Amino acid sequence: MTPVAALASSSPRAGRAGESLRRLAWLCAVLVLAITSLSATLRLARDGIGCAPWPACYGVAQQARVALPDSAQAPASATLGTVRAAHRVLAVATLFLILVMGGMCWRARRQRSTWALLLAVTLFLAGLGPWSARSALPALALGNLLGGFAMLALSVRLAAPRRFAIPPLTRAWVGAAAIALGAQIVLGGLASTTGSLLSCAGLLDCGRAALGPDWAALDPWRLPGSAAGAPVQGLHRLATAAVLLLAVPLAWRLRRADPWGAGVLVAALLSLAVLGPAMAGAGFAMALVLAHNLLAAIAWAALARWL
Repeated sequence: MTPVAALASSSPRAGRAGESLRRLAWLCAVLVLAITSLSATLRLARDGIGCAPWPACYGVAQQARVALPDSAQAPASATLGTVRAAHRVLAVATLFLILVMGGMCWRARRQRSTWALLLAVTLFLAGLGPWSARSALPALALGNLLGGFAMLALSVRLAAPRRFAIPPLTRAWVGAAAIALGAQIVLGGLASTTGSLLSCAGLLDCGRAALGPDWAALDPWRLPGSAAGAPVQGLHRLATAAVLLLAVPLAWRLRRADPWGAGVLVAALLSLAVLGPAMAGAGFAMALVLAHNLLAAIAWAALARWL
């Protein structure tokens, strides 16, 4: 068989393999979204979100987390027990799916580095899980949060790789938007894990409140309640404004090259901008906080695909 004939015969097979990989990667992305939502439910419930009577119970929950030794576990409700079990089952299923996708990537010689990074993040989260479940340190919760977002972004990259070139200036723009969105996500995670959600209300109020206290609440290695959290909330709101100013015009610029990604990014960011004040006005209802977490993950996956 001539090389041209061999290539022609192998192209349909390569195309089918690529389509199978894309379908499995989309399935992986859906599973990761479910896992991050379940993980957020456990983390937020432990932080006191959704407790009653609100907001008095919020401070009590934060103090209880600090008072408990790392090896102790707070009593879990039947609902949280079900959530925890579902989280473990989906995590194992996702790891198995990632291993299957790895075999396909290796045989097809495509996107090996993306898959290897996805596997590394998955194993990192598997090792981090037991530690974060027993500790109140915000750094461990942030590791879980950012690891889950990274898994989603890498899964989407396997499912829908970028097929267009980005000019150097636009690439720098993408990087700036990614830094702003990453900072917003980190600060949002710190706001919930450090007990800072009720430290101030509104951008001006948070700005004024941040002038007095020290900024130790930005240290993820300090236990919750050990420092005032107004700087965290103030910077989170500033980062939100920066993300909108950078990412929305960027999506408009790339709308022709990637209409799907641009549309998802703008929709997620605008929904986040509306949901933030609504969430605070509703007393941080668990459903709204979870939706906020989900939208942030989707926005990050859409933007990170352009990196």
